[in-house]
Amino acid sequence: MNNLRGVPVESKRIALITTGGTIEMASSSGGLNLNPERPVLPVGRDVIPAHINIDHIRFSELPSPQISPIKMGEICSLIDEVIRSGKYEGIVVTHGTDTLEETAFLADVWLDSDIPIVFTAAMRSIDEIGIDGPRNLRGALLTAATPEVHKLGVTVVLNDEIHSAGRVTKTCTSNLSSFSSPGYGPLGFVDQDRVLVHRAPLWRVHLPPGALRMNHEVGLLRVAAGFGHREVHHCIDDGYTGIVIEAFGRGNVPPLVVEVAEEASSRGVIICVTSRCYIGRVLGVYGYDGGGADLEKRGLILAGDMQGHKMRLLLMASLGMGLSKGRIEELLASL
Repeated sequence: MNNLRGVPVESKRIALITTGGTIEMASSSGGLNLNPERPVLPVGRDVIPAHINIDHIRFSELPSPQISPIKMGEICSLIDEVIRSGKYEGIVVTHGTDTLEETAFLADVWLDSDIPIVFTAAMRSIDEIGIDGPRNLRGALLTAATPEVHKLGVTVVLNDEIHSAGRVTKTCTSNLSSFSSPGYGPLGFVDQDRVLVHRAPLWRVHLPPGALRMNHEVGLLRVAAGFGHREVHHCIDDGYTGIVIEAFGRGNVPPLVVEVAEEASSRGVIICVTSRCYIGRVLGVYGYDGGGADLEKRGLILAGDMQGHKMRLLLMASLGMGLSKGRIEELLASL
């Protein structure tokens, strides 16, 4: 037993899985980069709480734009192996910020864990003024050592805030408070040596049990005024089996997109509609050609308030694991 502020705390063993990202980067002549000869991961005893022992598992040394859906699936499989080992009370994954929310989301929808799984990162490298990596890692370790956190699903901890993997997103290119959950807010906070949970996620989506397989023939496109139909055509011509469309507002698209989307749906392509808005659900409110209600009649699936890039991963996994269109609609029914 160790002691924090006079309160006995049980020792915890946490697996630290590292993948690369800014939290491991340093300055070089060509800009920030990963340098295996100069390890900068902040794992000193001033970062690791006294009651926590870590085992470091290095998955990769990659900037996050180089972490593909294949790599994301491999990270999830590694986390599953660590869970099944039964050796740890929690898991922390460090990851670059650009695609962190996608990897964390895929882990959340696939993994079934009775221990906390926490993703964290850094917006600033070790060579910049006001670095955030050490504090973020410490907060993530404290969160992973809090047993009740597993009930929240996979979480993301940065800037002393605890967010749900389902809703968190990177909102600013550089600010330390970039990660937020628009319309929802954080689940809780890390306050010095305490983890304060204020609420549970309002929704979570779970894939059925089974091996994680990804169908990579799934496209993602965003509509704009008079734009989007050619891109749907390209997806059809390339043999895609699924498409996610980030539509206007409530889930509405330009007229030309309607025709080609209906054609794709009639060929068996699964098309899910999200909104390019940060907050709010797509819903079958408008019945005109291209309105949400019209798209539903034409066989498209409205995906609630799921973000487009996360919906793409969910659709990739759903199709890869053999889920039918009806089963995918059931998964999204609560959103």
